[in-house]
Amino acid sequence: MKNKHKLWYIGYIVSAILVLIILFTDFPKTADIGLLILMSIIFSISHTQLMHNRMMKNDIDYKVNVMDERNISIKEKSGNIMNMITMVLLGIVTVIFISFDYFIPAIITGVIIAVQPIILIIVSNMIEKKM
Repeated sequence: MKNKHKLWYIGYIVSAILVLIILFTDFPKTADIGLLILMSIIFSISHTQLMHNRMMKNDIDYKVNVMDERNISIKEKSGNIMNMITMVLLGIVTVIFISFDYFIPAIITGVIIAVQPIILIIVSNMIEKKM
């Protein structure tokens, strides 16, 4: 269990390495921006996970709120609704791409729309087997 939590500390190290790469290399500005975005994503996820694990361990009220069945149900329902909204938005974006003759982005978003239900079924089956 403790090894799983130590994985998130690697995110801090990777973030620091990315900052050093940005500072000491002469990449184009767009590459630096991409590395900076990657660094901020890795740092944010690592920090959030470590804070969550620490609060689950030390703060009893936080743990009760996270593990509360009502809150879990709300998160599940809001996740399902957001999934439907995301599918609709991707469909609208696909139509907009087609209307502007951007066929490659339209194909990509169309594939995402087609693959998302398949991924949902696979993940649901995996979760069902674990429960």
